[in-house]
Amino acid sequence: EWYRPLPPYKEVDWSMRDNTNYMETGVLTALQMAAAFPQVILDNFYKKSRNSIESGKKDAPFGYIIPSDQPDMTRVAFVVNILRMQGIEIGRTASELKLKEGAFPAGSFVIKRDQPYGRLAKILLEKQNYPDPNLRTYDDAAWTMGLMTHTRIIESGDKAIEEGPTNLIDRFEPEGSVAGSSSAANFAVLDDGSVNMATLRYRLKDASIRIAEEQFKNGSTSIPAGSFIVQGDKPSKLKAALQPLGLHAVALSGNVPAPAHESHLARVAMYSTWGSTQDVGWVRYAFDHFEVPYDLIFKERVKQGNLRSAYDVIVIPNQGRTAKGLVFDIDPKKQPLAYTKTEQFKYLGDYGSSPDITGGMGLEGVVELQKFVDNGGLLVTLGVASSFPAEFGIARRVEASRPSPQFYAPGPIVTAEIMKPKSPIFYGYTDKTMPVRYANGPLLTVPQTDRAAQVLMRFPGGDDSVLSGLMKGANEIRNRPAILDVPVGQGRVLLFATNPCYRWQNLGEFRMLFNALMNFDDLAPKSNGATAE
Repeated sequence: EWYRPLPPYKEVDWSMRDNTNYMETGVLTALQMAAAFPQVILDNFYKKSRNSIESGKKDAPFGYIIPSDQPDMTRVAFVVNILRMQGIEIGRTASELKLKEGAFPAGSFVIKRDQPYGRLAKILLEKQNYPDPNLRTYDDAAWTMGLMTHTRIIESGDKAIEEGPTNLIDRFEPEGSVAGSSSAANFAVLDDGSVNMATLRYRLKDASIRIAEEQFKNGSTSIPAGSFIVQGDKPSKLKAALQPLGLHAVALSGNVPAPAHESHLARVAMYSTWGSTQDVGWVRYAFDHFEVPYDLIFKERVKQGNLRSAYDVIVIPNQGRTAKGLVFDIDPKKQPLAYTKTEQFKYLGDYGSSPDITGGMGLEGVVELQKFVDNGGLLVTLGVASSFPAEFGIARRVEASRPSPQFYAPGPIVTAEIMKPKSPIFYGYTDKTMPVRYANGPLLTVPQTDRAAQVLMRFPGGDDSVLSGLMKGANEIRNRPAILDVPVGQGRVLLFATNPCYRWQNLGEFRMLFNALMNFDDLAPKSNGATAE
């Protein structure tokens, strides 16, 4: 492996300064080369661009279409704008586009392959197939953007796409709307699956909002489950909130003919170890981007106790490699190891500080988290962190194990099957299955008597369930829970064997995590069977 010294050093002193120097050296080397050989750089760029254009003209696929009739256009915008950031040219149709793959409505987005960055578009949008299951990858084996974002993207083998008239765009920003009578007492914000529903809920923090638990009709309009019923707000105020978020609302003509529950704003904490902060940082970024307020807490706050008086939800993102590592974190043999702001290091401790970051929350912290759940709190664990409540007895009837040594799954995209479609976790999701990134979380097991009530989503497993990427031993995950909702005391533990907030990539899964926050006090199955399979 190129990144490992051979033979290995007996001992290495390495610090953050070395990391910075390493990256800086790479940048300076690249700049020096460009300054020394500018014509070579330009010539090579021209040749690569020309080769890409020629490849797009003669080799299928010849392009990709992102239809404009998708319910959630905010996910379309996410994909389109990331592609544009990479320099990929995207056109938009002014009229219907007919290809052998079908007819696509006006306003659809077209990515033609005969362009300088056509090969990059193909790399990002195609499925990753590995002919040899014995291959090993350096990093993730799959990144297909359509699957990761739950966006419909059609690959075209029709050369007519090259001649289809389009207007090049720079960015796409879908606009929201409010339809119907301005004098209506109630409005429904349609839940079409956008993560921006979470942003809207916190922007309308003072509004009276109920969440529809079932789909219902308002005239000719279908109002999906998960839609917000906003009471007493002026249409102009609602439109001002909706428009930049790409969400749509309709005036309701009468009472809501479907069950709905009050929406309360959760007091949220996010737990981070001191020794493994990268994955936590990505979840923090998502919360910050979608304007979900939270407290970042470390072992010191957990051991302080009284968590339930301060928080309704505690999220433990994927971090570390084991439950033991999450609990005990940095080896206390290294203590004391301070992380505080000093005259020499003025920017340390902005988000948290400690006189000694070793030792982890320990069993003392486990007890406090147990109390939090017993007293009515919601504990949400993501990825590897979901082994923690099982192995440390917070979710006593859940077992967590690891696959066999032969199992290998470097981040493939696989099928997951929704078992409880009426659970609030799946508001905004309409299909019975969904693509998810396999996160190498624990293999979860619950007793047979608990499965019908607690398994919200599962992995069908098997080679056919691998949608993109590489998974060796796919039968090992067959029918294993992907999400568990476990009642504990007066509270609940929500365990994701997946990681529904992985970096800034699997946007299609984000809503499940945000649904947990927006419906934290209404996750329990309804006594009338509203969450029956």
